[in-house]
Parts: sequence; structure tokens; C-alpha cells
Amino acid sequence: MLGILLGGDEGLLEVIPGSAPERVIADQAFTSLDYRAGVALAGAPGAGAWVHTGKRWEQCLEGAVHAVRVAPDGRLYAGLEPAAVFVSSDRGVTWREFESVRHIVRHNRFATPAGHDAPFIADFAFPKEGLLLAITGGGVWHTHDDGRSWLRRGDGLDVSVHALLEHPEQRDRMFATADSGVFRSEDAGFSWLQSLGGLDRSWGGGLAIVPGAPDRLVLSASRHAHGVDGALFRSANGGVTWSRVMLEQEDEWPLAPVVTRVWDSEDTLFAAAGDKLWGSHDGGRQWLALAEDLPTSRAIAAAL
Repeated sequence: MLGILLGGDEGLLEVIPGSAPERVIADQAFTSLDYRAGVALAGAPGAGAWVHTGKRWEQCLEGAVHAVRVAPDGRLYAGLEPAAVFVSSDRGVTWREFESVRHIVRHNRFATPAGHDAPFIADFAFPKEGLLLAITGGGVWHTHDDGRSWLRRGDGLDVSVHALLEHPEQRDRMFATADSGVFRSEDAGFSWLQSLGGLDRSWGGGLAIVPGAPDRLVLSASRHAHGVDGALFRSANGGVTWSRVMLEQEDEWPLAPVVTRVWDSEDTLFAAAGDKLWGSHDGGRQWLALAEDLPTSRAIAAAL
């Protein structure tokens, strides 16, 4: 068991509640993590991607990797800057590029994000059919033929998408966070509705979905770009309204918290806020501090 994975400017930590945190990769800034069914994947924009399949962490891809996901079918995805997508069907041993993604950027007008030299891949999501891809500065795109062709999606969603996430049980229900908040789609990303009720800040960060009727959601949001002045919010009605999450006596941090759900659990969540790690076993209603004196995290995954 790897425990809770925390990525930040100082490297990659593994935290098992009750034990001392272990820094397993140092001197790299990790901004993207994912875990599913025994496979963990970590992305560092300055160096590449690392994979753990049960024995140890190994670098599996070089390049400016901004986004990583482990798909429901077990394939690994990595998104780079400048915008490029690589996929592995053998747990990171070999990779092939979706060369068509470069054509998307070449033949469309994309905005170059502030502080970057080119548009980059922000995230992936997996509807019932195909793959959704968020390109920062270029919106959301869908392929139904394994990357051979792409169609732009995202009616109602702005181009500055930060994160995409499919519902764990109803995979044509999608969520996205962006510069202007959080969005929901019921049609696999064709159209989107904005959800801001109760939020006092609009820069959307990470999101965790607890499936149910209605779904419960936990959102990280901030007042300023790149997660500055952040807070956690919870929705008990699928994103219609939001309320602030209080962790002990704190409900705001210099950098937006990060949050994740255990991939095969109904309602177990973890969040890192400030220098503490928190856990919830009731879909985010109540939280328990699990570890403290941790470096600030920019990504989290529950490898349990």
C-alpha cells in the first residue's frame, strides 16, 4: 500500500496515517497524480512522468508532463506542454503519441496561457465512449476513435479549463473546473452548465465526486489564479449550491487545498490543506486530521 500520495514543489510524498511521511521522489515539482487498481502515476512539468505498479517508482516518460490519468480500462495517459498526448497500454513500458493533438493546436486559434510558452494539456476524462481532453487555452475536445480524429466540445464552458472528471458510476455525467468556476455536463461534455451558488471565489481547482442521489461534491476553489487564497466547498445536491468546509478552525489557506476520493470507495475522501492531511468517511461532512507539518501540496491521490 502506497497510502496517500502528495505532490508538491519539493517532491512526492507517501503518507500512511499513523506513520511518518516518506519522500519517495525528491527535487521535482509534481502537479498531477492519479491511482487506480494498483497503478499510480505522477506527473512533473519539469521532468516527466513516474509510474508505480507494485514494486517501486520508475520514471516512464520524459517531457513537461502537466496531466496524468489512469483510465478505467487500465491505459495510462500523459499530457504535455506544448500540447501533446501520450498513451501507454503496458503500464508505462512503452508509449505512443496521439499525433493528431498537435494538428489541433496547429490549425486552431488557441490562447497561450500566462506564464507559459504554449498551450498545454490540462486534464483527461473518460465518458462511456471515447476520451475527453482539456487543452489550456483551447477548450475541451473529444475523440471516439482512439485519437485519430477530434471534435471540439464544451458549449457553455470557457477555454481555461483546469480539471475534468467523469462521474464514477454515470460516466456521461462530467464535471469541469475553470477560471470561472465549476461546470456540469449530463451529455458527455457536449453542453455545460455553470455552478456558482454559494461560492465566494471562482477560480476552480480540484474536485471529488461521491456518487449518490443526489451526488455529493467537494471542490477546491480560490480567489486568484494558480490557487492563491483557497478554500474547500461542499455540495450535498450535485453542485446546485455550495457551502464552505471548515477544518478545525480554518476555512481559508494561502494556496487552494487539494482533494481526492478513494477510487473504489463510496464515500472516503482525503484532502491536504495548508500543512495538514485530512480524511473523511462520510462524503466530506466530517473531517479528521491524519498528519501535520507537511509541505504544501499541489496534487493528491489515494493509493489505497
